[in-house]
Amino acid sequence: MTLPWLTIFGVSLTGLAAATSFGMLLVPERWGRLETWAYGGARRPWPVWGLAALLLALWGLGALDFALRSEAGRTWAGWTLVAGVPALWVVKSAALVFNPRGRAAVSSVSDPKTWRRIGLARLPIVLVLAALTWLS
Repeated sequence: MTLPWLTIFGVSLTGLAAATSFGMLLVPERWGRLETWAYGGARRPWPVWGLAALLLALWGLGALDFALRSEAGRTWAGWTLVAGVPALWVVKSAALVFNPRGRAAVSSVSDPKTWRRIGLARLPIVLVLAALTWLS
């Protein structure tokens, strides 16, 4: 029996997106400090890199699971999770993780109202990821 790695990846990503969105909504001051810790310095703390490695490992297992499926088992939602999500990660990484100006912009947000607006704006992403996971 094989594990449905693409589903595990999708559920993990959906849960992470929900947790971050609700963190921004419910505890914006604390969230601002967390973002400053993660993005404020010249280097990312090791837990940030660890989480990134875990997500990449889950994505790799999900991509392998998807590749080994029969042609009939490969849905557009699966393609979106396997190819679309990493493409968006590249854009986000270029704008934030590896861009000092992007990191400075994120770590300088201190107004709780701004964090709440960002959290609200991200909630549709949670719904899209949940739907993609369900349909994959």
